[in-house]
Formats: sequence, C-alpha cells, structure tokens
Amino acid sequence: MSTPNQNRQGNATRMRLVKTAEKLFAAQGVDAVSIRAVNSAAGLGPASVHYHFGSKDDLLAAVLLDLGGAVRDQIRINVDRLAASPVPPTADALVRAVTEPYLELVLRQRVRGMRWVKIIAQISQEGHPALEATGQHVDESLLDQVRRAYPHSDPDRLPLRWAISVMGFLQALGRADEWSHGAGRLSPEDLTSFYEDLVVFVVGGADRLLAS
Repeated sequence: MSTPNQNRQGNATRMRLVKTAEKLFAAQGVDAVSIRAVNSAAGLGPASVHYHFGSKDDLLAAVLLDLGGAVRDQIRINVDRLAASPVPPTADALVRAVTEPYLELVLRQRVRGMRWVKIIAQISQEGHPALEATGQHVDESLLDQVRRAYPHSDPDRLPLRWAISVMGFLQALGRADEWSHGAGRLSPEDLTSFYEDLVVFVVGGADRLLAS
C-alpha cells in the first residue's frame, strides 16, 4: 500500500517528466524525441516514462492536458455561449471564442504556454490521436457554430477550411517571439497587439475560404 509520501514523490516525478517532455517536444518535435531522451534529460532511470505513463503517446497526452485542460474547457464555454445565442456568430466572435484561451494561457504561463502552443501546432498538422484523446481537436459543436456563421459554405469542405484558418493562428502565435526582430520576448502588451493582428488575419482568411 502506498504512503502519502510515496504518492507525493510519484506525483513530483510525473510532473518532472511532463515538464521535461514539454521542453523537448517543443524544441525538437514530438517525433524526434525518444522516451530514452526524456528519461535522460529528466535525470531519471530508463524505465521511468513506462512506469509512470505507459507509453510515449500517454506522456504526450499528459503534456497536453497539464496546461491544455483549461484551454479546452474555456473554448467549450465560449462555444456554448455562441450556441445559446439566437443570432449566428460573427466571424470575429467565432475566431475569438476559439483563440482567446490560447492568448490567456501564454499571458499566464509565458514560457510553458508558448511551448505548449508549439506542440499543439505541430501535432495538429499530423492529426495526432492525442488531440482527440485530450479534447484538443475540432469537435462537432464548434463546427456547428462555423456552419451558422457561414451557412452558404460548401459543407464538404468546411471542416478542412476552418482547420486551415485555425492552423495559421497556432503556427503564428507559437513563433511570436521569434518574429520580434531581435527584441527578445514580447511584452504582454506587444503580445496582445500581435494577437489582435492575428485575429484580423484569421477572420479575413476564414471569410475568403468559407463565405461562399
């Protein structure tokens, strides 16, 4: 039977592995990072990931949920709010409902939040199963609101076109500091301004792709 101290140690080790994997996945790419590399970088034994998570995919899911649970939940709240309105959402309201939780995360957790966004942007391109397992995928309730906003859009192409629009946002947000022209990390004010520019860009792209 485990003791409270053993449970605390186990939780601390799990978090150590999550944070180590998060750093490596963001810097090198999920596919390029082995379980052995995570264990080594965390300063733990070669069986640690298997013992605490079972597999690399399960570790990735834990990385996504650690910071992403709040993002997922807020997006769901925002989408439910749009659905409750008798008026179809505007393109701006739709984009902000999905993207504002990402901005809130990176303002709240600057370094780790940016790492998380980079991981999400990377695996979203691949359609990784961990996205659906952790609720980070585009679900039907969101697509219903996209259809309300763009009722004349080709129904067969709408999901992919919406995904293209959001993917551009994720890719750009994850590289915001890299595009700061050598100024280093953007200030919260500059990051928010960058976000506002991204919203304008995504809304414009979504309108061109989905309005007809």
